[in-house]
Amino acid sequence: MSEATTAVAKGKGEPKLWTRNLVLIILVDLCVFTNHIMSLSTFPFYIQSLGGTEAVAGICAAAFSFVAVIIRPFVGWWLDNGVRRAALVAGLVLMGLAPLGYVFVPVLSVAIAIRMMHGVGLSFSNSTTATVASDVICRPRFAEGMGYFGMATALASAIAPALCSTPWLP
Repeated sequence: MSEATTAVAKGKGEPKLWTRNLVLIILVDLCVFTNHIMSLSTFPFYIQSLGGTEAVAGICAAAFSFVAVIIRPFVGWWLDNGVRRAALVAGLVLMGLAPLGYVFVPVLSVAIAIRMMHGVGLSFSNSTTATVASDVICRPRFAEGMGYFGMATALASAIAPALCSTPWLP
């Protein structure tokens, strides 16, 4: 039983939307998409700095998207079979390690492999955060809660390009 459902069951009135779990999953989703948008807008330049052409940058983008799409059904199966925590942790670890790999192993072929791993991480993270959000939002306020959850993606799209252009980033 979710926190909000418990509050209603105890006779506390309207179900509580803003629970600790909802706030945390919104923050996680914000971080996931900020990571994604920042790397999406800067990766072609990174590939070119390693000596790759625009065509190679395009192939990397295609590989990222292809892997991200192909892995989703498997992630969905995991989520349907109760492996939500492991799927979320796996996605967050991959999303966190991929940018570090770009920094510490600046080799074109490795960057392409890491980019594909980044796509797997995005699939895990994206699918899992949405599933967890749908689990923790109380049913009477579900649409409202999912609207707030979706705003994390919009906010990431707004702030990530600005973060990429800051002088303190390499």
